[in-house]
Amino acid sequence: MGCGRDRDFGKKDLGCVCQAVRAIKDIQDAGDDCNECRNDCFLEPLGTMVSPSNRVNTRIFKLYLKNGDTFKAHIKGKPWKSPFFRVKEIFDNCCATLQVVKPEHHSRGDEIEESEMMSEWELTGDCITVDLDCFCAIQCIKDVYVDLCED
Repeated sequence: MGCGRDRDFGKKDLGCVCQAVRAIKDIQDAGDDCNECRNDCFLEPLGTMVSPSNRVNTRIFKLYLKNGDTFKAHIKGKPWKSPFFRVKEIFDNCCATLQVVKPEHHSRGDEIEESEMMSEWELTGDCITVDLDCFCAIQCIKDVYVDLCED
């Protein structure tokens, strides 16, 4: 059951954020045909949001709450939160495990700055499980390569 819902919905009734995150997961797992839109979360294959690259494995995205605020997650042991995520798994109707991602050389302030979107990216090792029905919007940021093997 999604946030604020009083009944379960079938797969055909999934919200657009849920469908977009499912598509991102599928695209990360196996690339397919190309789409002409340059910033659509449904773009295939992975890597089409940046200049053509054969070494990308992650589509970084942000989620927005129903009140319009950007959803952010704490990074353990750090004084800031990150609004950037990589989908790791989707299960049940619309639950997902998201891994928190940050610009590689972020070291200042208590929030990750939008101006750092052009840097290299790294996984934080922190994951969060969310109900995708609790979000009203998704913004895909960039297709990048991140080291999926944690030290």
